[in-house]
Amino acid sequence: MAAILIGAVPAIGEESLYRWLDDRGNPVYSDRPPPAGIDYEVISSRSSLKRVVPAEEGAVPPEVTPRVGNEFQPVSSRPESQSFKSSEICARARENLEMLQSYPRLQIRNDQGDMELIDEEQRIRLMEEAEAQISRHCE
Repeated sequence: MAAILIGAVPAIGEESLYRWLDDRGNPVYSDRPPPAGIDYEVISSRSSLKRVVPAEEGAVPPEVTPRVGNEFQPVSSRPESQSFKSSEICARARENLEMLQSYPRLQIRNDQGDMELIDEEQRIRLMEEAEAQISRHCE
């Protein structure tokens, strides 16, 4: 009995999901494939691999074991690097960049919650971060 339970442990907590973008560009995660005609991915909660499935291929089983005919690709370690755009993040990043370019003497909250003046090095780093967000989330 103990051997049966031990053998079942790896399956607990593993979940295979289908991921695609809805008509508004929002990511959708489901245990069922999307409607016909939509490109999607098969992903696993315990794996760093994904299978990209073109719409023409139709529904595929949520299998996450790479084999011939079931090719997978590494998943990026950062969720925001997924290929979807966010207009809210885009707008916020553009506002931040404009403020950083227009006002060289800005204050931000530190880890303790106190306001402190940023130096030139911090300002440049924050501008680079804002530009990266713009390139990632703006059309």
